[in-house]
Amino acid sequence: MTVSILVLASCSGGGSSGSGGVAVVPSAPTPSPTPTPTPTPITAVNAQAVATFVAPWSMAFLPDGRILVTERPPTATVANPVESGRLHIVTQAGVVSAPLTGLPDNVGLLDVVLDPAYGSNRTIYISFMERDPAAARFGRNASDATVDPAGLAVARVVLSSAANDVVSATVIWRQFPKVVAFAGSGEPGGRMAFSPDGNYLFIAAGDRQEFEPVQSLDNTLGKIVRIFPDGRIPTDNPFVGRAGAKPEIWTLGHRNPYGLAFNASGQLWENEHGPKGGDEFNLIKPGANYGWPNVSYGDNYDGGLIPKPAPGDGFAMSALFWTPSVAPSGLIFYSGSLFADWRGDAIVSGLQSKGLIRVRTSGEAAAEVQRLDLGARIRSIVQGPDGSLWVLEDQPTGRLLKLTPSG
Repeated sequence: MTVSILVLASCSGGGSSGSGGVAVVPSAPTPSPTPTPTPTPITAVNAQAVATFVAPWSMAFLPDGRILVTERPPTATVANPVESGRLHIVTQAGVVSAPLTGLPDNVGLLDVVLDPAYGSNRTIYISFMERDPAAARFGRNASDATVDPAGLAVARVVLSSAANDVVSATVIWRQFPKVVAFAGSGEPGGRMAFSPDGNYLFIAAGDRQEFEPVQSLDNTLGKIVRIFPDGRIPTDNPFVGRAGAKPEIWTLGHRNPYGLAFNASGQLWENEHGPKGGDEFNLIKPGANYGWPNVSYGDNYDGGLIPKPAPGDGFAMSALFWTPSVAPSGLIFYSGSLFADWRGDAIVSGLQSKGLIRVRTSGEAAAEVQRLDLGARIRSIVQGPDGSLWVLEDQPTGRLLKLTPSG
């Protein structure tokens, strides 16, 4: 079924970091001196339902046009164990394969990305939640005997020549430490992105609902890490050689990063959930500290105030933040021609906002320019080979949608 959905222009305005509104740094791109046709503004889209899943989380297009889709079941407990996460292959016509076997033991698959050399090595990377009952019981919920320690991990997976089954799977990175999380998501993060040159894999690791460890370099809670695709650690990472520091750390001070993508100029951008409000859109710079939990644009859920970021406090300022929360999830930079008016912009999928948010970056500045209400929690977004946009609705609806311009 295909339906038409109106695209809403953003009503966001500027504001100071303590204003409680949407803070932006207004900056318009410099007009090109070469006359070019002005793209027609997109005011509506067609949304075509392609397939439905139980608990979809992320997706990636294979070179032949099929789509890899991951699923993450609810958080497992000792009393209520759940089945492992699932990896499906889906055709654009909506034919869904049986779950692929041969993946590492897990309690939920998260992100999936293709190796830049996939055409020759048939390799993909999957982030997932890994349970280990024998791990040290760490975290604020460590006394809950019904929950096993679990943590984020990343596997390098080789697919068959037909890309219809798993040939081998090797875990190349594990978050440290594993955490006995509270019931719920456990704030895993999990998004991945390859550097434009294909040499490095970046992984966004959530804070697992912890606080103090996020500001320490002896762990990878609330960090973005950079590794080589085989799991080795680059010697030029910013904290290599610092006593007690985990050498894979690229940045620290993150809460729950759910979007990670490079733009056309090679900048790495990230979005993450704040607490009660204060969701962030950040330009990621090596060695930077983004402040959580010492500062936040939001406040505690119990109403307690958190200091707001301020120039000179030693923490990186966000290019854009959202209050009330939009719960940003996926992130891409659009490069296609179907949505020509959107080319070069960031597209952020949202759980709480139930749609897409278009963000325009200029240098180190960012501003929201448009919203698209899809009427459901949107977990992930990718760009299709023809420039269409493909989104995954979160559970319970769990639909895979193809979006194209209307009219």
